[in-house]
Amino acid sequence: MIRSVSADDLLRDAREAAGTRNVREAVRDLTLHALRGRPLTAEHIATVARTVGEGIESSHLRPAMPVRETHRGAWAGLEDAVAQALLAVELAAREFSECHGGLEGPDRERLLEDIAALGRSLEEGWGGRHDVPFDLKARLGAAASHLRQSPDVRAGSCPSGGGGRACADFSLVASGILVGLSEPVRGRAAGVAI
Repeated sequence: MIRSVSADDLLRDAREAAGTRNVREAVRDLTLHALRGRPLTAEHIATVARTVGEGIESSHLRPAMPVRETHRGAWAGLEDAVAQALLAVELAAREFSECHGGLEGPDRERLLEDIAALGRSLEEGWGGRHDVPFDLKARLGAAASHLRQSPDVRAGSCPSGGGGRACADFSLVASGILVGLSEPVRGRAAGVAI
C-alpha cells in the first residue's frame, strides 16, 4: 500500500490537480493514489471521492483556462478512479461469491449496508450539477449482487471451505485488486509502454 494522505492534503492536492494542463489524468492519478493509501472499504472510497469532489468544486481555475472543459475533465478523472475502485470491489465480491473466500451472514449484511451507504454518499458527493454516472451505479449493483450470492461459511455452503478468508480480509482483497488494476495507469503516467 502507498502512504496514506490526510484529508487536508488530499483537498489541497485536488484543488491543484483541477488547475493542471491534463486535468483528467492528474485528478485520476491523485484519486487512485489516495484510494490505494488504505484498505479499500466503502467508507474509504466515499471519503476520498467526497474530498476530491470538494477540491474540484473549490479550485480556483486560471481565467485563461477553458473553465468548463477543465471542470468536466476533473470530474471525469474522479469518475475514472472511482470506477476502478468499484471494479475492484466488484471483483472481490465475485471472488467471495465463487467460494474463493467466505463471509459469515452478519459480515455479508454489513458489507451490503456499506455498499448501499457508499451509493448514497456518491449521490451526495456528485451533487446537484453532477449525477453519479450510470456505470458507477451499475458497479455498485453488481458488487451487491455478488455479495448476496456469497456462501455463508458458518452454514458450510462453500464446498472449498471458504479459502480461509474472513470478512475483514474483503477490503484487503479489494485493495490488492485495485493495485493490480491501476498498475498500467502508473506505467502510462511514467511514460512506460505497456
